[in-house]
Amino acid sequence: MSSDRVKVFEQIDGLKTSVAKLADELETAKRQKAEADSKLTRTVDEVSSLKEKLAQSERTSGVVDSVTKERDELKAEMAQITEQLQRVSELYREASTEKDKLKEKVDVSDLLAIYITLIETVFGGKPHARVLYTLHNTKTAITRKNLESSTGIMSTAIMKAIHDLRNAQLVSYDEEATQEVRLIKDIF
Repeated sequence: MSSDRVKVFEQIDGLKTSVAKLADELETAKRQKAEADSKLTRTVDEVSSLKEKLAQSERTSGVVDSVTKERDELKAEMAQITEQLQRVSELYREASTEKDKLKEKVDVSDLLAIYITLIETVFGGKPHARVLYTLHNTKTAITRKNLESSTGIMSTAIMKAIHDLRNAQLVSYDEEATQEVRLIKDIF
């Protein structure tokens, strides 16, 4: 019996060793799990941080697109202004040529004053400009009655402005049927 007992004790000792070994393995597994959980938490935090940076980058991209669009619009406006200034410069050169024949000096302010006077007195200035501005903003045909009501200008002044602008080939006017006025030449 004693040999059976010794075998049982040996088996118990073997089991104790196995349990101790399994307990060590369990502790190692728990440590590895804790490290993996810690790593997972750091990774989740890093992903959250990257998502936030991406969102901020997208917002910044929208601002950049907006500024780029505004810059392009300003460039286009600058090109139009440059073109108009070139037209004024051409008029100045023509007037200068005429003045050279008369042996007089041409002053730009004098030339602009002449054109302003012509616009104000010959064309009555305001009705013509208002008609052109109203037509340019709508980019469609407008009836004469609607032009009168939208500009607040008397019908006779509107009619004179329409006819003057038609004669200058800036607008078309269907006097017979619809009485619609349409901008032919883009002003700005």
